[in-house]
Amino acid sequence: MVTFLVATGMAAGLFWLARGVSFVGEVLHGAIALIFLLGPSYAARFSGRPFDYRAAGLGMAPVKLNLRILALALACTWPLFLEAFSSTTVCFVRQRARLGQRLTDVLSPICPGWKGLRGFSLQLPPGFVLMALSQLLVVALPEELFFRGYLMSRLEERWPSRQRLWGASVGWPLLVSSLLFGLGHFLVDFQPARLAVMVPALVFGWMRQRTGSLAPAAVFHALCNLFSEVLHESFFG
Repeated sequence: MVTFLVATGMAAGLFWLARGVSFVGEVLHGAIALIFLLGPSYAARFSGRPFDYRAAGLGMAPVKLNLRILALALACTWPLFLEAFSSTTVCFVRQRARLGQRLTDVLSPICPGWKGLRGFSLQLPPGFVLMALSQLLVVALPEELFFRGYLMSRLEERWPSRQRLWGASVGWPLLVSSLLFGLGHFLVDFQPARLAVMVPALVFGWMRQRTGSLAPAAVFHALCNLFSEVLHESFFG
C-alpha cells in the first residue's frame, strides 16, 4: 500500500506540475511510465523483499496460451464496448435535444461534431502508429507491471486466492488491485469518470492470473485504449 501511495503521489505531482511547466508536460507520460516500471524494484530494496520482474510476468511465454486468451478477451468485450459506446452517445444526443437550448449550450462541448450512426466512417486518429507504440510501451506495459505484476503479486502473498474462475485463481488480490487501479487514476486528476477503469482492470487481472504473463493483459490494455480512440475519431471526426 505504501508503494501504491508513493507512486500515485509522484504521478499526481507531475501531472499538476505539468500544467504550469511546459518541459514537464513534454515528458509527463514517460516520467510516469518510469515510476511504474522502476517502482517495484525500489520498493523491494527498501522493504528487503526481493522482486523478480520475470516471475511477475514480464515475458512472452506461454505464447500460444497468451494469444488464445487475448483473442478470447477481444471477442467477448469489443462488441459489448462498441454497443455501449454507440448507445450511450446516441442516448446523450437525444436527451440533449429535449432539454432546451440553455442546457444544450452547456452540454454541447461534451460531444462536438457528432455525425450520427449513419455518418460513421472508420478513421484512424492522426499519428496512429506512434500512438499505438505509446499506448503499449508507455501506458499499458508500465501500468500492468505495477498493478498486476507487483501489487497483485504482493497481495497474493498476503491473501492467497482460493477461488477458480475459468481456469484462473481469483480472490481478494484481484479485487483490491482493481480497486487501487481505479483509485490511482482518480487521484491523479480527480476526474470521477476515471474510476470506471476498475472494470477492465478485473479483466486485465484475470488474464494475468490465467496465463502467468503480463503480455496478453498489456496488449489488450493498449488495444482497448486504441479502440476507444478510433471510435471517437470515427463517430466525431
